[in-house]
Amino acid sequence: MLLTRPSPQLNTVELRFQFRYAPPQPPRLLNLDPDSLWFFASGQAPAAESSGHKVENADVTAALTAIGPLARYNELRHRIMSLTHCSKRTAQLAIAEACRIQSIVQEDGHYRLPL
Repeated sequence: MLLTRPSPQLNTVELRFQFRYAPPQPPRLLNLDPDSLWFFASGQAPAAESSGHKVENADVTAALTAIGPLARYNELRHRIMSLTHCSKRTAQLAIAEACRIQSIVQEDGHYRLPL
C-alpha cells in the first residue's frame, strides 16, 4: 500500500494498492475528520495519466510484424523489450494480453498475426 498526500492544503490522502499477482485496485481518496482524527472514504481518486511504460497491443503486433510471419516466444518478448524499453515481465504480460484478445495467435510454439 502507498499513502500519498495530493495537496498539502487539503485533509485528503490517496491510498493506492499494488499486488504482485493481481491487477491493481483503483486508488481511493480518504478524508481526515479533524474532530476524531479518523479517516473516512471519500470516493475513488481520479485516474492518473499513463506513465508511457505500458506496452500496448499495437506494440506487440508491430514487434511481431518486424520479426516476420512466425516468431518464437523468446524472440517476440525480446523484440518487444527492445522496442518499448520495458521489463521482461511487462513484455510477458503484453504477449499474454494480446493472445487473450486475439490480436496475435499462438500455434505450435510460434506466434503469428491472426488470419
